Amino acid sequence: MSDVSITGHLSRVLSLITPGAPVTLSLHEAVGTVLAADTHARLAVPPFSNSGMDGYLINTADLSAGGTATLKVSGDVPAGGAALTPVRGESVRIMTGAPVSDPVPEGLAVIPVEDTSSSPGPLDLPESIDIHAFRGRAHIRLRGENVRPGDRVARAGELIDAGTLAGLISAGVEQVSSFPRPRVAVLSSGDELVTSGTTPLPGQIPDSNRPMVAQLIREAGIKEVSELHTGDDPEEFWDVFSQVVESHDLVITTGGVSAGAFDVVKSAMGLGAAMWFGHVSMQPGKPQGAGTWARRDGSPVPVLCLPGNPVAAFVSFLMFVRAAVDKLVGLEVSPDLGSRPRTTATAAVDFPDARAKDLIVPVRLSWGEAGALATPFTQGGRGSHFVASLNGVDGFAIIPPGSSGPGEGEQIGVYLT
Repeated sequence: MSDVSITGHLSRVLSLITPGAPVTLSLHEAVGTVLAADTHARLAVPPFSNSGMDGYLINTADLSAGGTATLKVSGDVPAGGAALTPVRGESVRIMTGAPVSDPVPEGLAVIPVEDTSSSPGPLDLPESIDIHAFRGRAHIRLRGENVRPGDRVARAGELIDAGTLAGLISAGVEQVSSFPRPRVAVLSSGDELVTSGTTPLPGQIPDSNRPMVAQLIREAGIKEVSELHTGDDPEEFWDVFSQVVESHDLVITTGGVSAGAFDVVKSAMGLGAAMWFGHVSMQPGKPQGAGTWARRDGSPVPVLCLPGNPVAAFVSFLMFVRAAVDKLVGLEVSPDLGSRPRTTATAAVDFPDARAKDLIVPVRLSWGEAGALATPFTQGGRGSHFVASLNGVDGFAIIPPGSSGPGEGEQIGVYLT
């Protein structure tokens, strides 16, 4: 059987993923979720016309041809105060954000304090001011000039991040339809693995895959992440796996998917009609598994099986799992790698050559006046067990099969993480 392409396996993975049914949440509860429906404004933004500057509200008909005038100051409008409209020949001191009468009378304008005889700062209200210049701008923000009631504020498929949250609050939105927060389990396997903080005995190694993948998932915005481990005993694996499937929306395993005699994941799950195990044309991360497993009620749960070598598991997350997680929370995801954020960088050192498969190289980036500078995660640029060199990775480069890696000073495309 020939190896599957990266795009082919990514398409398979994404075909397994469906977000949960939309739920109605308060805006506070929905922060960090993805909108399942367009959201519309209840309030205008701004909610009332207001001053865009600290200065003096005047009638422009009082200005001379050169834009100057001397005007009496008849009142003060702080932010949060009541609107005052000056009569002809007078002005009103006004602060940024302070209200202006709606609808705004024709010819009204705010003269910035810098263009008057008044000094900026907390001073007593002057009796009069001299206007030195009018630069043609009214400096008045009109009610609803950003958003009017009924306008769409945010689209379905958008993440409620800080900026979206601010817009929704300003528009008076109180509830939204969002995709639910998924629960994800990371299950590592192998008798040789010991928990962090435990001194390994001969033949044992620390279990870095489980916390690494779990943290990558948390960094992708998932709050409910479970971490579990089993040895190579099939009965133990089934006991843990069967419980995890019932209570999670996505299960990710690490290890046990190659051709070894004790690869428990592949041997235990390989007979499942809805599971696939095989090779993807990439290095590291060649052995992969993907499919669904049925809960007791018959509903399918997607299961992604990653290799056990730590760098291979890390690369597999970047290539496949992150896209699956994004789709699971409700984001639009394409199997086309060209749709991912990417930059062109200059190779800081020689990159390795690819052999018969796509070579995935984790990359560190530094930024300067000349742009981005890319350095492979290890001196040799490859090594699926070089887990201690994954610190500070900013992206990855793909070197096509049989191609030479770029030399120092040459350009290389880097997919950003």
